[in-house]
Amino acid sequence: MRFSKKIIALFALCLGCVLVLSTGFKIPDDDDGDKGGPDAADVKAQRLFGPRTGGVLRLSVDECVSRALAFNPELQVADYSIRTAEEKKKEGQKIGYPILDYEYNVGPVPKDVGRAVQSFFEGDITVLNKFKLGIGVPIETFGKVKVGQQLADTGISSEREKKVQKKSDIVFKVKQLYYGILLGREIHHLLQSAYEGVSKEIDKRETLGGTDPTELLKLKIFRADLEKKIEDDDKKEILAREALRVQLGVEPSTRLDLAAGKLRPIAARLDSFETYKREALNQRSDLKLLGLGYEARERQVKLEKRMMAPNLAVGSFFEIGRAPGVTGVTTTDDFSDPFNYTRAGIGLQLKGQFDYHAGFSKVRQAKNELQKVALQQDYAQDGVELDVKEAFLDAHNTKLEMERTEEAGKFSRQLLFLTQSNFDIGLADPKDLIDALSGFLLARGQYFEAVFNYNVALAKLDLKTGRLPEGAREGSFE
Repeated sequence: MRFSKKIIALFALCLGCVLVLSTGFKIPDDDDGDKGGPDAADVKAQRLFGPRTGGVLRLSVDECVSRALAFNPELQVADYSIRTAEEKKKEGQKIGYPILDYEYNVGPVPKDVGRAVQSFFEGDITVLNKFKLGIGVPIETFGKVKVGQQLADTGISSEREKKVQKKSDIVFKVKQLYYGILLGREIHHLLQSAYEGVSKEIDKRETLGGTDPTELLKLKIFRADLEKKIEDDDKKEILAREALRVQLGVEPSTRLDLAAGKLRPIAARLDSFETYKREALNQRSDLKLLGLGYEARERQVKLEKRMMAPNLAVGSFFEIGRAPGVTGVTTTDDFSDPFNYTRAGIGLQLKGQFDYHAGFSKVRQAKNELQKVALQQDYAQDGVELDVKEAFLDAHNTKLEMERTEEAGKFSRQLLFLTQSNFDIGLADPKDLIDALSGFLLARGQYFEAVFNYNVALAKLDLKTGRLPEGAREGSFE
């Protein structure tokens, strides 16, 4: 949720215009609440979409992060991806596990084999039932299964690291939404104060009468524009609340509220750039994924080399066929009879295919992929350093901007107080009071925006360095 400074300047000017003829104006305070005017975002949401039938869940930003890491739907999807990778590993565990082949056939055959064609077309037929059962047990693949299992382990590690990466993204989104909602509240408060001031002045002039109709119409236009700004602000807050609810996995019937009543800067101390850079190179999930990708490509090269080796297995079979009434068979043994037989056997099987041209081509392809990932790793480290630099500068600059706007707010409050005092005793012109009030309200809006930018910049710095809440990387929130 971002709010333009033009909006703040607009309502500040509107409220300032009202003060031309107003007396006893109270300087807006941080603890002033809304009093009338358009509905607050939460009340409006319940009015438009129905009241929440469940309880109220009031959470701090840390509690929101903890809940998101436990119940976010995207993390549940990641869990299934991990389980799929684990099952793929089990799928490749072939050595020592029997493989069962079975086959059943049924169909018509001629009874008189000596005159098979004539017998068939004359309808002199019977039914042949055949059943075959084979059992094979792989006992040696000359390294293929072992390398395949290692490759599967790399796949499992990659899926787990992807989940960690998703956690970092979710933590950033949750904090951004949380602070955005608080910023919306602060802007709503300022806009609401202006709206109430304009409404009181309109009521006052309409009651007393004698006001220039043109001035009264301008005030009403100002009030309508303020109301539109409040509606837009409420819309953003409602959507941000819904987005936060989805991120936290909260049921739609539950009313989600924020424990923090005001937007305040995070109490944090910026470390040195080298500290963040070192953490990023050690913790960033995208770098770890590239490392796992390199490891997987190495194992893929080994696997392609071993694919040219044969497989050794032990197996047995049993098959039976019955076609009653068949005559004219010249074989005298049960094993060779194609219509009525019972057979069984056991033995070793050595099977493989050596294709020099295709086999070594696949090895070279795997080596090329390995070198490509190695280059991507080097390039990615430079990109990570640039990301951290940008996030570090953003955090540093937004902190300075927050301090500047806070100081400017203090000066603007003092100027407004002095100007109002001078105006009350006739030492200041109305224009001076308008300028002082507009400057004060604009400074307040700029300060809240700077606080939001600073908090989000810190969250982004954590994202770019791979920082997560304690225990989140190991999965204690699962």
